[in-house]
Amino acid sequence: MNDRQSKLISTWLTPFYRDLSSLGGKVALRRLRSFLLALLMPVVLVGCYLPEAFTIDLSMERNGDYRLSYRGLLVQPTITEGLLDGTLDADAEKEKVAVVLADLKRDSGVRQLTYNGRGVFNIVYERRSNIMRDKSFVFVRRNSRILEMFFYTDSNTVEIRGGFVPDRYEERLTALGYQMTGKIEVRTSAGIRSHNADEFTKVGGQNRLRWEIKSITDPVPNVIIG
Repeated sequence: MNDRQSKLISTWLTPFYRDLSSLGGKVALRRLRSFLLALLMPVVLVGCYLPEAFTIDLSMERNGDYRLSYRGLLVQPTITEGLLDGTLDADAEKEKVAVVLADLKRDSGVRQLTYNGRGVFNIVYERRSNIMRDKSFVFVRRNSRILEMFFYTDSNTVEIRGGFVPDRYEERLTALGYQMTGKIEVRTSAGIRSHNADEFTKVGGQNRLRWEIKSITDPVPNVIIG
């Protein structure tokens, strides 16, 4: 669940919250909200993909042309959880895997895709385009933001940022054995306004930024180009 979804839930329940608070039920209010968020969490994770053991390579020219590749694993947590707790049998797993494969293959950038078992998919993804023309790009999905880019016309800059797992999901995903590990490299001949890369170098007139993701709690990679 993202922040927008949390806000929507709060908006829907505001009248009820107000009535409950007026009756002195602040503790009950907090418990109710926590219960509802927990109740909706499985629904949110159903269409979610999480990165694991991955390498992202992105190069971008001054004119906005870019080449992006993702090589590594994608985890579908509801399949993993169903297999671990026994609520998903072999036939149900096969059906869910088929749905995931069909969903991912809708994107023409998918070059290779195989199922490794236990809710884990091996994928090779490649894309070439122009961010100034497209204005934005999200990999893999808007509810599974592993990497996203935005072009801001007013400042003539491009923001590139990695995805993150909301704090409220971390404990559950850790219990499933999920570990976010990977490497991200960005290369560009354009200027760098700001970044939080682990390593920043200039080679032959090209700016190179590298991040090494070691944990689900690592800072979200971010760089502004322009």
